[in-house]
Amino acid sequence: MRSIRKYTQGLDGFQVVREELITSKCLVENPTKIEQLSLRRRQESKIVLHVERTDCTYKCPCCGGVHTHAYKLRDRTVNGVPDAFIPVVIRFTVHRLYCPDCGETWVEKIPFLSKPTSRSTRQLEKTIVALRGDMSIKALSASLGLSWGRVKKVEKDYLAKKYAHIPLKGVKALTIDEICVFHKGPLEWKYMTVVRNAETNDVLFVGDGRDADSLKPFEKRLARWKKNIKYVCMDMSTSYAKWVKDFLGEETDIVYDHFHVIKSMNDKTDKVRRRTMNKQDADLKKIIKGQRRTLTKNHEDLTADEKNHLNEIRATFGELADVYAMKEMLRGIYSFTESAWAAELLLEDWCETARKTEVPELISMARSIEEHKDGILGYWRYGKACNSGAEGFNTKIRWLLKQAFGYRDREYLRLKIYALPDTQTNREL
Repeated sequence: MRSIRKYTQGLDGFQVVREELITSKCLVENPTKIEQLSLRRRQESKIVLHVERTDCTYKCPCCGGVHTHAYKLRDRTVNGVPDAFIPVVIRFTVHRLYCPDCGETWVEKIPFLSKPTSRSTRQLEKTIVALRGDMSIKALSASLGLSWGRVKKVEKDYLAKKYAHIPLKGVKALTIDEICVFHKGPLEWKYMTVVRNAETNDVLFVGDGRDADSLKPFEKRLARWKKNIKYVCMDMSTSYAKWVKDFLGEETDIVYDHFHVIKSMNDKTDKVRRRTMNKQDADLKKIIKGQRRTLTKNHEDLTADEKNHLNEIRATFGELADVYAMKEMLRGIYSFTESAWAAELLLEDWCETARKTEVPELISMARSIEEHKDGILGYWRYGKACNSGAEGFNTKIRWLLKQAFGYRDREYLRLKIYALPDTQTNREL
């Protein structure tokens, strides 16, 4: 039994010299029939393993001498992997070492601990990390007999070590997007900026806020490799665009995500609908009230009833008919155009037609397209590059927030976002 526990607990370099089973009623030496205890009795009990080093020869890290002297420093107790739902604790003595050859003193290193201050064995920490993908912190803490904070700290330390150095060599394209993670509190704590590799979708940086200042900590890491960045895909945010031009330089192109261009057009379509509705009497208001989805939905996705209602709206309100036709025309440019030069010509025609309608919202949209034309054309220049992966990743972040009912520890949330591309977002979790 002792030799088995040495391997199941990962006690490299140590041997078990004594075992105890401590229950709420008695102390049993060398337990052999653990399975006879009830589950409740198991959780109320604990197994104590007294361990000692198998080899007491220490090598001096300074001179390499082996004639060292060991002095007892203190006794320590750490948690091990539970055995049949019975918590396991490991007790051992830590020694202070002295080398008479060079006069060096140091504290011995315990091989089954990941760091000197660990309160859990390396084997238990591996178990926690392996099970966290399928179990919540609350369920895992109850199963292992540990506190909620202990389980979280083990996972947080593991993630911090794993993502301490994220390589940026070979990164050629970035996506930048923002997400609201807190709905209350100061503005600077509500949003996070997520930077990802556009080719591999790996998370490269997570910053606080949604402006250029949120990317300042990323500059130091990216400075060495910024000449390799060909383009950055983003929404039509002026702050992110300014950061790209100021830090990455004119050689790096900006690609405005086509999803945000169409979204801006949809917002203006709904603005015309609301403006038109406010001018009508009660009977005409009923035709367009609550029809935002009908006017902004892709035409090919409309049901038969929705198409009939849309035809009624277009026949009744000429301005809405023009706006809807221009919206579908803009979608068609993205859907059927294959080259940047052709898209540029079509966008110029679109802007000219929009001005002829004399609809204020369409004129505003034309002005916006002309101001961001270079970034919009980047969609075709770089093989229809877009930010759809980032938008889908935001959905996974919202799933992460929903699973935890929010995060109080912002650094822990940041580390969880780094690990999110490898996380399975199953509904059963």
